[in-house]
Order: sequence, then C-alpha cells, then structure tokens
Amino acid sequence: MITFETQPDRRRLAAGLRRAYRRTLLLFRVCPFVTLLPALAGLVFGDLLMAGGWALVAAVLALAGPLTLRSLVRANWKMYGIPITWTFTDESARSVNAVSDGTLSWAAIERVEAIPGQLLFWIGRSQVFPVPVDGLAAADRERLLAFLRGRGLLTGDPAALAGPVGQR
Repeated sequence: MITFETQPDRRRLAAGLRRAYRRTLLLFRVCPFVTLLPALAGLVFGDLLMAGGWALVAAVLALAGPLTLRSLVRANWKMYGIPITWTFTDESARSVNAVSDGTLSWAAIERVEAIPGQLLFWIGRSQVFPVPVDGLAAADRERLLAFLRGRGLLTGDPAALAGPVGQR
C-alpha cells in the first residue's frame, strides 16, 4: 500500500489538463489560421466586409483555446484545489479530500502517463485524473512507479516527471 497527500497547485492542474485535452486545444490553435484564409481572400478581392467578418471569427477562435483551458481548470478546481490523500493498493486507487472520497479499481484505469510533476490516470480516451507526485520523496516516487510498471499501466518515459511543471 502506498499513501501520500498532495497540495493544490493551479498551474500544475492546468498543465495536466492541457496535456489531457491537447488534441481539442490544438484545434483552437489551428482554426484561427484557417479562418484567416477567407479573410485574406476578401482583402484580395476587395470585399472588406467579408474580410473583417472572417478576421473577427479568427480572433474569437484564437481566444477560445485559452478560455476553454481556463474554464476546465476552474471546473476542476473545486475537486483538486484542496489537499488530497491518495492511496494505492493491489485492488484500487483511492482519493480522499474534504469534498469527496473516490475509489477506482485497476480494471477501470487504462493507462498512466507521466508528465512533469504528475501522473495522469486515464479512464477511456477523455477522462483523466491528475495525480501530483512532485512533492513525493524520491524513494516513494520510485516505489509508486515500480508498482504501476508492475501492473502494466505506466506509459511513456517516467523521466518526464522530473521536467518543469507546465512544460508542454
């Protein structure tokens, strides 16, 4: 059994959600450039109203990505914005804090991805539970990683944990 408590960190939560929803957020980065093409066509053909309309759409889409991430963080902050005690046993992963007590069986967890400062526990393609581990002692962190490797859940390079939090 492995038990530890994590402290809230808004920046770390944002980094975890940014990684978890990277494909969706990528659309918000690409779409503004795509919508600038009709704006440029409007300028070339002298249709300033069309160019202005498409430029406005591009500006709105450029703001949508950061606002979406901010909204995701705010929606999850009630759960992750307070200290959480994590317990990992042979049967399950459990999180307990002042507002919730949740247990996930290992059968529900498809994979665990290491990113700087935390582990992302994936359930399906879009549901993720970020577990901060940057405050864990090195020996405890290695014990947890070995436990997850033994279950065949750890994906990617666990050395990513050592990177700076917020790194993409």
